[in-house]
Amino acid sequence: MVCCGNKRREWSKEKTNYSTAEALDSENPRKRQSKIFEFTGSRSLKIRGITTGNLYYFRFQGYRLEIPYEDAFAMMAETDLKVHTGG
Repeated sequence: MVCCGNKRREWSKEKTNYSTAEALDSENPRKRQSKIFEFTGSRSLKIRGITTGNLYYFRFQGYRLEIPYEDAFAMMAETDLKVHTGG
């Protein structure tokens, strides 16, 4: 019997890992939703999304913008921004 160089085993692992990641995302659809951020600073703020490269401009205190999921995590580190929870 000829050995396949363990390619079949590696392919099987990749397929399993990919399927598991897909299943986790489909179980929690809210996980990948955009977030609304509110500017709490005193002037204005222009900030570029670290993942998408989009430029976000918060014009004044209380200004809100919807930020895509890909950039939202990095925006949470900004001291003058907070996630808007509604109301």
